[in-house]
Amino acid sequence: MRPRRGTRPHPFAPARTQHSGGQEKGPGFTRALQRTEYNLFLAAVLLIAAGAVSDSWWLIGGGAWALIAAGLIEMIYRP
Repeated sequence: MRPRRGTRPHPFAPARTQHSGGQEKGPGFTRALQRTEYNLFLAAVLLIAAGAVSDSWWLIGGGAWALIAAGLIEMIYRP
């Protein structure tokens, strides 16, 4: 069976060097991730507090998901 066009010929072949979207990882990329992480933490705190005050579970759930997303960014993209 012939391999599809555009696939790597061997599983140990080197991967592409450019990142998707053509954006290289550098100080601007790190700064943007830190800003995103900070905004997610802030959104989590505000949503959880608003959900606790208004006794609304969907706000608490949204805050929890924002906290999970911020934690994943912290774990994966730690410089």
